[in-house]
Amino acid sequence: MSVEHIVWDWNGTLFGDGAALIESTIAAFRAAGLTAVTRESYQRHHTQPIPLFYERLAGRDLTEDEQTALAGHFQTAYLKIRDTIPLSPGALTSLQRWRDTGRSQSLLSMYPHDELMPLVRKAGIADYFTIVDGLREGERGRKAPHLRRQLDELGLDPSTVLLVGDSADDAAAARECGTSFRLYHAGRDALHARDHFAGMSIVDSLGEAVDAAL
Repeated sequence: MSVEHIVWDWNGTLFGDGAALIESTIAAFRAAGLTAVTRESYQRHHTQPIPLFYERLAGRDLTEDEQTALAGHFQTAYLKIRDTIPLSPGALTSLQRWRDTGRSQSLLSMYPHDELMPLVRKAGIADYFTIVDGLREGERGRKAPHLRRQLDELGLDPSTVLLVGDSADDAAAARECGTSFRLYHAGRDALHARDHFAGMSIVDSLGEAVDAAL
């Protein structure tokens, strides 16, 4: 694997909010009066897009009103704690190590762009990236088309790119776009059960992902 550029995911990868995402979803289902969600059921059913994930957790199709209510309850719970969440262990060191090689890196997130940028700036890491992309107004769905667009905008050969992420959607995006991939699994706070990634290259730290690219 010859890597010239790393694309980093945000939520659950560089940003250590796995526990917050899980806890906020549990709170949202409780507030909506729906099926109780546990950490284990979250990790077993996690997928993108989020409305499908919610239906998996509920065990049935959800109405538009139910989806809207869940989204609102989730935001309420998550925003209460978001600004207290640190970067994942080793994130800053990993970004610095890669920058020191003289090669490039970018951030690609499925989090709304206008909310993402203040968090990246607050963390003091915006200058590490060639570009930071979150979801623009009206965008949603899977990561693959967004990854493809970023690669095209940067003029990158996918075969020289490593995507580092924490979800099955990240893995699918890398596969569809032709990049290499390392799955960061945060243990107890990971969004997926580890057995979702059988046969994939899994790293238990962000430093290991950089090691793989060097």
